[in-house]
Amino acid sequence: MSFDRLRRRAAAVRSRWTGLERDWQSVAVGAATVATVAVFELQIPW
Repeated sequence: MSFDRLRRRAAAVRSRWTGLERDWQSVAVGAATVATVAVFELQIPW
């Protein structure tokens, strides 16, 4: 396997991992927001 091919695969894996990490962070922030609203019975002005 050539070095360029290996480097492209590593970059693809890093990119996919970064995307997954960002998705989980979004889920965690959303869950924290929902929990905070529920615990403090906050009214959200839509």
